[in-house]
Amino acid sequence: MFGVACDAVLAVVVTGHLTEDPPVGASLPLLPTSIAAATAAVALVVFGGVLNDLLDSRRDEVIVGSSSVQATGPAIIVLVGSMLLAMFAASVLGSDAAYVLLVLATLLLFHTAVSRFIPGIGLLVPGALLAGVMLVPDWRMPLPGAVWMLMTIIVATSIGSHVLAGKRPRLSLRAVPVVIAGWILMSGVILTLHGKANWYQWPTGLTPGLMLWPLGAVVLLGLLLRWKIATASSSTAAAGKVIRYVALWQPIFGAAWCRAIGAWEAAIIFLIVGIAGLLVIGGCRELAGATGKDPGWR
Repeated sequence: MFGVACDAVLAVVVTGHLTEDPPVGASLPLLPTSIAAATAAVALVVFGGVLNDLLDSRRDEVIVGSSSVQATGPAIIVLVGSMLLAMFAASVLGSDAAYVLLVLATLLLFHTAVSRFIPGIGLLVPGALLAGVMLVPDWRMPLPGAVWMLMTIIVATSIGSHVLAGKRPRLSLRAVPVVIAGWILMSGVILTLHGKANWYQWPTGLTPGLMLWPLGAVVLLGLLLRWKIATASSSTAAAGKVIRYVALWQPIFGAAWCRAIGAWEAAIIFLIVGIAGLLVIGGCRELAGATGKDPGWR
């Protein structure tokens, strides 16, 4: 939720900074627009989490002995309420935003029910979902390079955590070409959404050299993940750390992209939020031993 909220706000800031039109379809100031985009993103994540637990309740009872979420009234209320909240927040941003969110909710349902059991497809869908969150405020976002980078990082994170944790089914050699082809297809769709003549257009006034800022953030993330994997107590714990710190690193990416486009105030805010998230959320999880000894199942 922390990561997707930052991604949604970044999309609003970038669109508002690079276009003369309002950031989204609705003529709202930047702050209410950011709140609406973050609310829609967080509510969509809550919907996906509860849906995942509900569909897995029977399997959890068989494997683990208990289920974290039972198919009871409160769980159904949270499931339906989160989806309604997401749709309401998206409708504030305009009719296009509501349509994009509906597509993402459908894709999330497909992933939870089907694709996560097929590595060749399931490893790609999270990247499409989280990249799609950045397209909710404005699907014609003028900086699709940021969306493409997020999608690529999430796909790499899905593959890395899947391999480290030894999840079933295993990633077979037959699935590798499917993953590569899917990544190429998603890259083409993302980079041509706003481009003219069916190709990607770099925003006017931005030099390619400014890409050094987000690329530098990627390098720093790689160094952080290498350290966390090396110091993890097990490969399963390392997989959890990879997912956690990639999510916590999203505001750092936001700061880098805002610096690249010259949005200094937003860059400083993103940097402060990112450092606070790493210290508070990441620190509390580490001190609580959440990534220590693997749990033992009955």
